[in-house]
Amino acid sequence: MTDIIGFIGQHSMYFSILCVALLSFFVSLPKDLNPLSAIELIFQQIAKKVNLEERNDGYKRLASLLSISLIYFPIILIISQLYNIIYQPITIDILLLFIMLSWHDKKLVYQQVSDAIKQNKLAEAKFRLSTLTARETKPLSLMGINKATIESMVLQLSASWFAVIFWYMAIGIYGAIFYRIVQICAQQWNAKNPHFKTITAIPSLLYTVMIFPVHLLMSLTFSLYDKPIKNIPLKFKQGLLWHHFSSGLMLSTFAISMQLELGGVRLYQDQKMTYPPLGNDKAPDVDKIILSLQRLSMSAWFWLICFTAYTFFPLLNEFMQFKH
Repeated sequence: MTDIIGFIGQHSMYFSILCVALLSFFVSLPKDLNPLSAIELIFQQIAKKVNLEERNDGYKRLASLLSISLIYFPIILIISQLYNIIYQPITIDILLLFIMLSWHDKKLVYQQVSDAIKQNKLAEAKFRLSTLTARETKPLSLMGINKATIESMVLQLSASWFAVIFWYMAIGIYGAIFYRIVQICAQQWNAKNPHFKTITAIPSLLYTVMIFPVHLLMSLTFSLYDKPIKNIPLKFKQGLLWHHFSSGLMLSTFAISMQLELGGVRLYQDQKMTYPPLGNDKAPDVDKIILSLQRLSMSAWFWLICFTAYTFFPLLNEFMQFKH
């Protein structure tokens, strides 16, 4: 038993990710009980107090940095002290990752959107979708709902699941927490809303930088479901036309692998924006929503398998050499 505990402690990062990632597929905290909801409310209240017309731009940018710092550093201080008193620090990582990872809750919403469309309840589908996207959903046609749902699904799960896993693997729990706080800040102060243009400049830049490697890795992952070499020029061309290259590349790669079209016209706060088409010219039908969710689930499993191989291949190689 002591050897097992020691082995788990030696590979605590792997077992933390595996345990919580698997749990996140089936269980999620209710929104009212999730501490992340409190952080969302804090950023909303900060914006009401700080993001006023009479405030100058320098003040707003400084306030945005201080807001992130005032949330991040106290959390880190508390966690660092908990590590000193908890018998098994891995339990803290598991708890924090479970709070930060979001899969099951979003999966339920996308399934509800798909079910509503199949029952021809377009108003309900638009309402469900509006809880996960900043765009206006009321004007959407049936094809528009399908497109918006798939785009939202890829972007949301990449930001709230794959990115948390990546930053935890890259620099540990503190990096994952910092990313999640920045992501929530950029989400609450959405850059597509002109009202947040100044105050969100720094958080949005930080978020863009931190999500960039995640989008690239996901693009490589989605390429495995298609002809990865043949379509590289098209993917890069479509990605460069998108407002953010990394998200454009990821969505383009996903759309090509799924043989469908994304992009097009959308409304944000009654502001009409036209995005270039991604993928091919085949409009997605409602069945593509569940197929897209399955594709993302397969990609998540692929990441976990790769992480397992990366963790234990050196041990396996050492064992094989010892036998010889």
